[in-house]
Amino acid sequence: MPLKDELNGYLRLPRAFFGIPAPESGDPDVGVVGVPYDMTSSYLPGPRFGPDTIRQATDSERSHSYPLSLERKDAIDKSLTKMLTLEDVGDLEIALRLPEAAAIDISEACTKLASRESRLLFLGGDHFISYPILKGLKRGRPGRYGLVYLDAHADLYSDMGGYQLSHATGVRRMVDDELVLREDIAAYDLRSALPAQREEMTGSKAPISSKDQFHKRVKEIGKRVEYIYISVDIDVLSPQVAPGVSHPESGGLSMIDLVELLRSAFETGKVRYADVVELNPLVDTTGITAFAARDIVKEILTGFAVKS
Repeated sequence: MPLKDELNGYLRLPRAFFGIPAPESGDPDVGVVGVPYDMTSSYLPGPRFGPDTIRQATDSERSHSYPLSLERKDAIDKSLTKMLTLEDVGDLEIALRLPEAAAIDISEACTKLASRESRLLFLGGDHFISYPILKGLKRGRPGRYGLVYLDAHADLYSDMGGYQLSHATGVRRMVDDELVLREDIAAYDLRSALPAQREEMTGSKAPISSKDQFHKRVKEIGKRVEYIYISVDIDVLSPQVAPGVSHPESGGLSMIDLVELLRSAFETGKVRYADVVELNPLVDTTGITAFAARDIVKEILTGFAVKS
């Protein structure tokens, strides 16, 4: 039974990613789910158009580059079309719902999907979606979860404008609901976070923790958890690389930096789920951010292929 049949009409028609084939039978290695929601964006709306924009950017006729995380000698002989099977499940139908209702629908859908054997990649949408996704996944596949959080912001506010469900409160909700323990979170960048927020997330008030500290923390988390969830907010990248986001911040990572962090997480062998959020096509005037999102998706799929 295809993954999309789990959701009883919630989802739209599927599309292909990089030409990766669907399985002839059984569950795919990876299921991709669009979550087109941006009702909690506090500055620039538009991330709800992210999933379809990423799909267009991952058109196999337009994308011929090898994943950066594959060694060149391997990339010559391998491609994602030979390493994985994939089902594009479509989009959850939650675009204009209030956050409380959207959270329920997202969570219920993810609970159903988590019962299957596929790895899952979610495309946002604003960063609010990570909280109900993780809540649903943990209900459908119980266990101890680690969180790798790559973001310019800590998302630790108790509320945003009086609302507890927001793109800026996701990690706070995850911790308060005990979806993940503080000690099982590895966060990187947080360059716009308040010092107290950085300290809570990383143990340091410094704007950017060292990569060595991050790699060490991820490795330790991998030893004690059953599953790792990766959340990539595209604003973790430098605006020179990815200007088309709702909440841009000066500074940020290069794509090479980000690939190194992703690779560290996948080296644990525990990554089962991931999301890529906060692409805003309405302000991505040149399309460069969509291509950055495409490359992040490709690296995550490569991680699933190599470390599954």
